[in-house]
Amino acid sequence: MKIEARLGTLRLHPRKAVSVAVVMGLAGAMVTTTLARPAQADPVTANQAWRIAQQYTGVWTSPPTQLTGGETVDAPLLGNGDIGVAVGGSIANQTMYVGKNDFFSSSSHAIKPLGRIVVKAAGLSGSSYHVVQDIAHGEVDGSYTLGSQTLTTASWVDANSGLAVTSFKLTGGSAQSIGVTLQNGSGGTPTVSTTGNDLDADVAADTGTGSDPRARMAARIIGQTQSVSGNTLSMTLPPGGTATLVTGIVSSVDSSSWQSGADALVQNLTQTDVGNHNTSHRAWWQNYWSQSFVEIPDKAVEKSWYGSLYLLGCISRSGKSAPGLWGNWITGAMNWNGDYHTNYNYEAPFYAALSTNHIAQMDAYDQPVLDWQSAGQALATANGYTGVLYPVGLSPQGTSADTALHNQKSNAANLASDMVMRFEYTGDTAYATKVYAWLKQVGLFWQSYLTWDSANNRYVISNDAPHEDQSYPQTNAGLSLGLVHLLFQGLIDMSTALNQDTTTRATWQNIVSHLSALPTMTLNGQTILRETEVGSDFYNDGNDIDSQAIYPGGLVGLDSASTLLATAKNTIGALTNAWHGGNAPATFYAAAARVGYNPSTILTNLHDEATTESYPNMAVHHNGGGVENINVTTSGLDEMLLQSFQNDVKFFPDWPANTNAKFGDLLAYGNFLVSSSLYGNSVQYARVVSQSGGSFTFTNPWPGSVEVYRNGTDTGTVSGSKITLTTAAGDTLYLAPAGTPLATVQSELAQPLQTGTGTTSSSFSSGFESTDPAPLADTVDTSGGGVASVTGLCCGLTGPESSVRTGETAHTGSGALMYSGSGQGGSAVHAYMELYDLSASPLAIGSGKTLSYWIYPQSSATSSWLAAGSSNSSCTAVDLVFSDGSTLRDSGAVDQNGRSIHPAQQCGKLTLDAWNHVTVNLGTNNANKQISRILVGYDNPNSTGGYRGYVDDLTIG
Repeated sequence: MKIEARLGTLRLHPRKAVSVAVVMGLAGAMVTTTLARPAQADPVTANQAWRIAQQYTGVWTSPPTQLTGGETVDAPLLGNGDIGVAVGGSIANQTMYVGKNDFFSSSSHAIKPLGRIVVKAAGLSGSSYHVVQDIAHGEVDGSYTLGSQTLTTASWVDANSGLAVTSFKLTGGSAQSIGVTLQNGSGGTPTVSTTGNDLDADVAADTGTGSDPRARMAARIIGQTQSVSGNTLSMTLPPGGTATLVTGIVSSVDSSSWQSGADALVQNLTQTDVGNHNTSHRAWWQNYWSQSFVEIPDKAVEKSWYGSLYLLGCISRSGKSAPGLWGNWITGAMNWNGDYHTNYNYEAPFYAALSTNHIAQMDAYDQPVLDWQSAGQALATANGYTGVLYPVGLSPQGTSADTALHNQKSNAANLASDMVMRFEYTGDTAYATKVYAWLKQVGLFWQSYLTWDSANNRYVISNDAPHEDQSYPQTNAGLSLGLVHLLFQGLIDMSTALNQDTTTRATWQNIVSHLSALPTMTLNGQTILRETEVGSDFYNDGNDIDSQAIYPGGLVGLDSASTLLATAKNTIGALTNAWHGGNAPATFYAAAARVGYNPSTILTNLHDEATTESYPNMAVHHNGGGVENINVTTSGLDEMLLQSFQNDVKFFPDWPANTNAKFGDLLAYGNFLVSSSLYGNSVQYARVVSQSGGSFTFTNPWPGSVEVYRNGTDTGTVSGSKITLTTAAGDTLYLAPAGTPLATVQSELAQPLQTGTGTTSSSFSSGFESTDPAPLADTVDTSGGGVASVTGLCCGLTGPESSVRTGETAHTGSGALMYSGSGQGGSAVHAYMELYDLSASPLAIGSGKTLSYWIYPQSSATSSWLAAGSSNSSCTAVDLVFSDGSTLRDSGAVDQNGRSIHPAQQCGKLTLDAWNHVTVNLGTNNANKQISRILVGYDNPNSTGGYRGYVDDLTIG
């Protein structure tokens, strides 16, 4: 729970938790993890999503500092939905904190850290630190340089098994001794043994007595000779050498054979086996990303959307224990026991799985809730009611770390919200069958708890506090009214779909029709929603109690009565401290979008969430807030792009004017996958995939008739402000302005986000394909830097090159810009090549544009014209010449890692023979300038020898 002070009194506000899963069982001699893979995605959406997800990484140039405070950590993060790893410390003493969702104490019911894997390369003490969290592939890569020697590492937690892997590669210098020490969760010495080549460390949650879970970490080194002493593996890694640390992690909750299961994961592994695991691991993540995409001009918000989904994939998977407040990154004693707080924290991260079309990530959510049913019935009976009554703090397998009610009756209804919303989004009757009986128990409680106010012909909720421990009366809390309405509407819809309880359905409908209206009050001359009808009124303290009837409650939306909608907007406007408050952001942004609050204000605040309120690992963090914040950007942005909760699909319902946007396969109520694009303030198309059949109702985004293509066949036009189309399961509808050819729709669907406004250009992009703006070929920019002491790379070339190559090496598509040359030594060695001349219509930077490009600097391994060991190719950057004659390289601008974007300062910082993503915030140093020319520059004073590489997917916007 969160404790907050106001005017000398203590007020406590709801919390909730999250879920995760990975099924692990014995298969022959090896423990494997059977993961529920998402359905095969549409290839257009898959390609778009994969293109964008690969652009985003978290980067550290110094070790993280927020590691053991009991809350969200700022470390590089890994996870497979069950096992989580947070990486802390320099390579001289680097600790991988291992957590697991099932590692709850049997006595305190608090989650406990599982163990630590400590890597010590003492000879590299004082080395540089460069670590990248690669969300596309679910990996963390490190590079540590001391003098002429560099150790690189690549770590991942296998998406398909309980295997944690770290590979090592040493270049330059002399041999290094590397030790790997296995520790228990508190950093102490575990019980150790050996099995064949494995070093086994057995650990326990809490004291290891009673039914405390146990686990084994079984580790060995592949590729180098290892020695074992106590709880430490040691090896000597020679220059040019490689090695791989593999650790199998299995708990007693996974299997009664947890010790032999962990051993089986690693004892016979070869390097080829590890490579096969990595291939499957990467395939899982690529498939995960393929389910949906968003693309918007604000790249910080876009990055946060993808980063949040990465965290969701790390913490939540089918078949395992759900994660608590902090996910599976458990580094010590976690605040609020790290449990499943039921009054918003547990529910919130799972909301993120809904509209983003990652329904499989919700699978672990239900079990802790269902497991508590008998205890919930007993608690209801003890308080004089029927059905179930739930406390604030749940734990796995029917236990609780906090059995207090805190005068809140809404916890079970809050828990029901995910189940109801999942059914409304998917229409999945098999899922409804799983949760329907429990939901009826929640309904029974409210049927017995609601009181009938005959004078006003309404049902009243009495003595139910919106904040923890508020005393009587606390009547008609808006939050509870929303949740109870959502519950009974869900029961009506499920019973209808399952053809059950037709008589009781009338009772539920009567409650839905006669629940008290949301309470209101006047503040500063405006009518706003009040927290309760009697009791708590309005507090602008960083909570969003007043708006939770909107989201998740669903009581207000764009189709609501105008007076109620205006009141809801006023409420969002009054809650000025909720945008970045400790408790509010997980649900507040979606609520603001649902009522059509100023979209520019929402995006501006989302930008702050994605930047100032986020760690480099892309975790949005607030005081007391954990993985609940996965829902901040995901649902916040999705509700701006697509709304369907009032059974009326709206495209771009709350989006700023003159701002293009694009999304693919977001999920709408009724199990419809929807894709659309906004360009020049006009919706270009909508594609609708009906996964279950049924009626698709949408607000017509065009002023006239709509051309409808059904499964590729033109069925003519329809018209009206709101249109309903019948569908069969598997139907694909393409909707567009009347007369639009299907080929045009399909072409627009496959394109990246278009820049500009539809009339004048405000951005620039080129993927160096035949359909993109053609760059100048091999052209020296004589006034923007020119050439000094650089000749042709080979083969009779007389000067440096910069031209499009097709079919060689490309980041996306088939084309990329190739650059090359050969330095001849001297104090000035550079070549600045002009690619695009924009001087006829300079591109204005304003204050918010970003330069983004991908660069592939080559080494001798991929180009025979380059010298072995040379990093010359990395001394390259895209450069800009502004209309005042100044240049980007000399402006002090830095890339996303804080390094100067001057080509000479990129030397040795880019990874050779790999695609590196480089971004530069142009507004920081060059606000309000205009771009006249775009260059690619090589600059490496005193260098000799060749350089070569490729640039692709260049954007300014």
